[in-house]
Amino acid sequence: MSKRPKSPTDSEKYCFVISPIGKKGSDRYNKFKEVYDYIIKPAIENSGYTVRVIRADDIDRPGSFIKDILENLLNSFVVIADLTEQSPNVFYELGVRHSLSPRTILIAQSVDDIPSDLREYRTITYENSPKGVKDFSDRLRNYFQEIFQEPERPDSPVLDRLGSIIENKTHQLQDQVVGLKEQLDNILRKGPSTKTAQREEMVRDRMQRIFKLKNATNKSLSLDTSVTFGEGENAEDIWLTREQGNFDLYLLYTQEKILEFWYVSIVTGDVHLQKELADIRVLLDHCLDKRDIEFKFIIATNEDLSTKKHNTQKAFSRILHFIPNKHRSRFILEIWDKDGLLEQEKSLGLKVDV
Repeated sequence: MSKRPKSPTDSEKYCFVISPIGKKGSDRYNKFKEVYDYIIKPAIENSGYTVRVIRADDIDRPGSFIKDILENLLNSFVVIADLTEQSPNVFYELGVRHSLSPRTILIAQSVDDIPSDLREYRTITYENSPKGVKDFSDRLRNYFQEIFQEPERPDSPVLDRLGSIIENKTHQLQDQVVGLKEQLDNILRKGPSTKTAQREEMVRDRMQRIFKLKNATNKSLSLDTSVTFGEGENAEDIWLTREQGNFDLYLLYTQEKILEFWYVSIVTGDVHLQKELADIRVLLDHCLDKRDIEFKFIIATNEDLSTKKHNTQKAFSRILHFIPNKHRSRFILEIWDKDGLLEQEKSLGLKVDV
């Protein structure tokens, strides 16, 4: 076997196939070797992209077998994981790949082999038949096209969530630092000014009160990312993106019925509206195929954005032109700045004129 590439940017790109293997010569081994030889490998070679395909049993050199597999999981430009029969070694290797790199494609002979929390990612079901082989080849070619056009796009639960988890934790620590600084300021400050100085309420505290009165549940803190519509045989699970950038998903309930779907960005420091709008654009793409659900995007801040609201709404309208016209009415943007938050609080009785 020739030397593997050191990174996805090398001239020769590799596609590593994770699949059940079994003992050489066994029925299990022969079954998945045929899938590899007659379905997966030809589809990759006929995709129109120069990618060298390998499987674990193609590695024929002395040394640690598991080390070779891990190196391929790290260094291969694309990884294809066959989840058929839910093999433990496949899920182990898939978890390693998801932790290291994007560009992973899931395949299986049945959708039942794919865990529910992975079905929102690139997945191809295939049949071992002439028509099934052609359909698989066509779909794989389309997935390769997406990957080569946008190679660093996150496509795993780990890469999707890790950045926002770290960012949310950073926000929490920043809020704590601000609170501690204000407490220290109050302790050190002396004279009559300390009696009249009032600390501005943290925007997160204000939003938490609004969420409680609106009966809004933060789904970014939940392992469940789906919403069920219908009952019995007509029941359908709709998978939702829980977070994007500074936006978290909130569902508003009443008597177990969902009233509204909110994506809320709580900004505790300076508001960067271009970044907020960029994250909204990504969320719009994720929300297009979610039945006819209406989504509200909310930017909440203690800042005064009165001079920026109009232009921001115009920019949001321009962003909507990047999605099909029939979907545009499902999405609205609200900016709860200094005055907007106060208006929401008054409507809920949190603030009253004295």
